[in-house]
Amino acid sequence: MLTNELYGSLLAIISSFFWAAGATIYKKGLETTDIWSGNFMRTGFTAIGFFILMLVNGSFLSSLLTLNPVLIFWMFVSAFFAFFAGDLLYLASLNEIGVSRAVPVSSTYPLFVALWAFLVYNRNPTPLLIAGTVVIIIAIKLISENGESRESKKGIMLAILAAVCWSVSIAILEYLTLYLPSEAVAGFRFAIASLLVVGIASKKGFVFNRHSAIWIGIGGMIVLVVSNYAFVEAIRLAGSAKVAPISSTYPVISAFFASTILREKLTVKIIAGTLLSFLGVLMVILG
Repeated sequence: MLTNELYGSLLAIISSFFWAAGATIYKKGLETTDIWSGNFMRTGFTAIGFFILMLVNGSFLSSLLTLNPVLIFWMFVSAFFAFFAGDLLYLASLNEIGVSRAVPVSSTYPLFVALWAFLVYNRNPTPLLIAGTVVIIIAIKLISENGESRESKKGIMLAILAAVCWSVSIAILEYLTLYLPSEAVAGFRFAIASLLVVGIASKKGFVFNRHSAIWIGIGGMIVLVVSNYAFVEAIRLAGSAKVAPISSTYPVISAFFASTILREKLTVKIIAGTLLSFLGVLMVILG
């Protein structure tokens, strides 16, 4: 019989595989659209997917009635940093430097989660956390050295900023799951994000076509519904300390997808940087 901890770990593995696949799917979808239209399709389709899941699970009405001003505020903050600011920066970095470089750099968000714990809660950094930070810095340096162009440096910075935004959102997740089921936390956050994106995307003009709708719309919805539901549910069942090390393996899987599906060239520095990024993140989490 599966314990909550083991079940949560299995869900974390599922989420990491779908996150890894997501980077390749988004990159394909962005071939024929811009990041604003792409993110609107992702968040809009995914919000619908989660609302359907809530209706199937019978949790929609009860979740709606549970909402109060405090929960709505933190839901908005989490959605803004996760799927609006964070994901837009991430999609922009994918456009600039590709999956094999954007993913390992953006996956360093646990480092910033640890930083918030130090700044807000005065938690003293452990030797392992400090060592992990150094390893992550070396990893980013290796990955960024793969290209010295202005676009390359810009893409690396966008990926780092995405990681910072995601870290803020993740810090709020455990609080939200105390009051709402996993599908409601994810669904409401995606709905908020899509409303934020549509205001800007409508002014810039939507770039909507069959290719982008299939890849970043429908494909993105499948990836995000499965990965986010599995991730939030895993945190609820096993806690972030257990889930984070498992889910942090997705950059290594993403590098494989980028090489085999997108035919991105994996240099020695990218491979070394990806592995060091994974090792550094693991050290930060364990520290």
